[in-house]
Amino acid sequence: MDLRRVHERCVREVRRLDLRPPLDIGALCARLGEQRGRPIHPLPMTARPTDPSGIWIASQTADYVFYEQNTSRLHSEHIILHEIGHLLFGHTGGGVLSDSTARLLLPNLDPALVRRTLARSHYSDSDEQEAELFASLILSETGFAVVPLSVPEPPEEMSELVRRVWAVLGSPGRS
Repeated sequence: MDLRRVHERCVREVRRLDLRPPLDIGALCARLGEQRGRPIHPLPMTARPTDPSGIWIASQTADYVFYEQNTSRLHSEHIILHEIGHLLFGHTGGGVLSDSTARLLLPNLDPALVRRTLARSHYSDSDEQEAELFASLILSETGFAVVPLSVPEPPEEMSELVRRVWAVLGSPGRS
């Protein structure tokens, strides 16, 4: 996809969201979750320098957006919006992971789900451009005015998944 088409697609999606300043990312996640019929939970993590600064994990019932918390608030917000861009545009990434490795990493989840999630750290360049542009356009559209995000505890039904992801990527308390 050429950059012009990427830009047009992002502008259409941002307009569809009809955002007004200040941007409330928690409310945006709730609204998108309602529209999609599955909640979106932004959750902080403390990543190592070699880790991605954000990751979107889609379970069978909800979407989880993990984002680096040890950075500026604006950067954390951009990371969340970037991952939401991947989610809204249906980016799937591309990587190969065996069923046995997937079960080892997250034994309570379907190996196909784990494969799709972990493959997302290897998006195509156009997917990355689209997610980056989407996040930047939202922040620009709302004048970079963003309501501070309050982070509730992970839902009980996902506490094991969240604990495992935090064990791999870094829990919010780790510095």
